[in-house]
Amino acid sequence: MDYNEYNNIPDMPNNSYIEKRSQSMAIASMALAIAGLVMGCCIYPAVIFGSLAIILALLSRGGEMTTNGYAKAGLIMGGIAIAFGILFFIYGLVTLLVQFGGIEGYLDYVEELMEKMGYPSPYSNPYDFYNNL
Repeated sequence: MDYNEYNNIPDMPNNSYIEKRSQSMAIASMALAIAGLVMGCCIYPAVIFGSLAIILALLSRGGEMTTNGYAKAGLIMGGIAIAFGILFFIYGLVTLLVQFGGIEGYLDYVEELMEKMGYPSPYSNPYDFYNNL
């Protein structure tokens, strides 16, 4: 008998299950990353989907030291989705501060709109509105 015949370990039945599980996590990672990129302008879904994509991409490695292509794509696109979410959040804050002159300016603007529409000021007594009906 040859030395290689004794040391050739047959594939264990669990290896195919682990590879399928790892492959499906990598595909789910890429799908969540794509969803995060599509919803990039909606701050919270982009960050949540991007974070889940990164977690699944890292978990798809299992005990191995390498990742497959789907997991790498999910990892990269998940990071980009998180960056889009953060950038749109910063853009919204800067727009708020520039357009209305700060938080107080925005609150004054909302109060003026509410008065034009016939609602009471949010700073007044709420029971006065119902008593005047």
